[in-house]
Formats: sequence, C-alpha cells, structure tokens
Amino acid sequence: MRTFINTCGIVFIIVVLLTFSMKNTHPVELHYYYDVTLTFPTWALILIPFFIGVIAGNLLDVVQRFKMKNELRKIKREFKGMQTE
Repeated sequence: MRTFINTCGIVFIIVVLLTFSMKNTHPVELHYYYDVTLTFPTWALILIPFFIGVIAGNLLDVVQRFKMKNELRKIKREFKGMQTE
C-alpha cells in the first residue's frame, strides 16, 4: 500500500511540474557583468535550481547514512564484546 501511495505522489508531482512547464514558457533575460545577457524560459529558472537542491540534499543524506552505518557497526561490535564478558 505504501508503494502505491508513493507512486501516486510521484505521478502527481510529475503532472504538476509538466503543466507548470507548459504554462510558463515565456523567455526571461538575465543580465550579468560585462553586458552578458542570457535568455531562459521561466520554467527552467525555477525548476533547475529546485532539482539541483533536491540532488544536493540527497547526496548529503547518503553521506550521513554511511556515517550512521559505520557508527552502528561500532556499537554492535561493542555490544558483542560486552556480551562475551
């Protein structure tokens, strides 16, 4: 049941993002130093940083998970050592 709910949530998010992208195709100009001008669609300026943040957050989560696994291994070894004494 949980997998079904997660799948429905992901499909809903994808549909929302697709409809948002289709409605916001207007070009936006970004002006940088030395008269550099870049033109992007509105959806790209909103969704690309969002997904970069999602990816960065997941990478940080993976690092934290590895640290926690190592700590758990240490605790298990200590616990086994205490049981044998």
